[in-house]
Amino acid sequence: GQTKSSFIADCGSPSEFDSPLDCPDCTMCCNSQQECDVTTATKDFGLWAGVVMGLVFGFLCLVLLASLLQRKGLYQCFSLKSDAYDAVGKDSVYCFFLSNSITAWVLAIVVLVAQVICFSVYIDGATLVFDSDKDWVYQYVCPRDNLDCRITSDNGGLGWIFFAVFLAVHLLSDIVNGLKLVWNAPRYGLSWKTCQCLFGGFCLFSISALALYSSVVYNVAISRSNLELIFNTVILLFVNELDEKMFSCLETISPKWLEMTSGEIKATFSNNKDSVENTDGEDIKETILEHQGRINELEEEIERITQFGRRIDELEAEIERIIQLGRRLVQRSVAMKISRGGNTKLKKKMAKIVAKQVANRKEIERMNITNQEQGRKVESLESELKHFKAKFQSLS
Repeated sequence: GQTKSSFIADCGSPSEFDSPLDCPDCTMCCNSQQECDVTTATKDFGLWAGVVMGLVFGFLCLVLLASLLQRKGLYQCFSLKSDAYDAVGKDSVYCFFLSNSITAWVLAIVVLVAQVICFSVYIDGATLVFDSDKDWVYQYVCPRDNLDCRITSDNGGLGWIFFAVFLAVHLLSDIVNGLKLVWNAPRYGLSWKTCQCLFGGFCLFSISALALYSSVVYNVAISRSNLELIFNTVILLFVNELDEKMFSCLETISPKWLEMTSGEIKATFSNNKDSVENTDGEDIKETILEHQGRINELEEEIERITQFGRRIDELEAEIERIIQLGRRLVQRSVAMKISRGGNTKLKKKMAKIVAKQVANRKEIERMNITNQEQGRKVESLESELKHFKAKFQSLS
């Protein structure tokens, strides 16, 4: 026999009655506009938002634990080295979490709270509650004079593709930068800087995750066409850029204060001398190894040039011996007073010696020029070697 049944009632909102019917066992609820939806579509997106944020917090704690284990040498995985000032965003008020200014912290927290409230409103509006007015758009239209219902949703794959692209372009960088801040926080040890990096990283990553979640659930709730899908996504991403818009406003309203605050953050967290001194032994070892390798390369290059110079000296000595031999032969030939039509063989030998003398002079000139160039190169390399050795000693 028949094992399945359906029951449709006027339990949706707005209702033709003073209050919608309470029908927990109904298959579908409709409102006065003949719009209907299945009762299984009801979801408490607010509750799930709390679950998602809890998972985000747990994930970031695991990232922090992995970073601590790697720095202790107990575990090796990937590396997310980054400048804290660059990671948090130079054009975002979230960089104020790295400042010691109370005013800067207040501004950053105000923006953070405003974004959380906006996203919470969107998540609450996306929740389907049949007996109250929410933003959820019913998926079916069921005319009372027709037994068939029509689906109102016209979302296609193209709309969801644009949705994914927009979210990736706007949120991926903030998500990765939030991870970088959390990952690199232990490099400052037990200090206030570590707390600042952790708080900034948690906030940046969490608000990006909340923006992603609210964009998905709100579009599932109300977008019934590709155009609505793209439009709603752009609006939600505008809320996510509230921190950058606030930073732009501060550039206009109080540029001197902003420049002073940004300078303080940059001086504290950029990869300058102070930050290098605060890094752990791993970073210093890497720098020392790099300089040591460069010093070795310079010493090898200087040794090659020195050997080349020695070879030049040997060639010059050989050329000088040949010149002396030529001179003795010339003197001997003059003494013999070679007559016209005399010893032809000796004349040819003299001509060859003279030609070789000319060639030797040219070779000497070329070798002298090369020797001067190599001398200048040796001086430059020795200067660079002294510089690297001094820097190496300071790091050691």
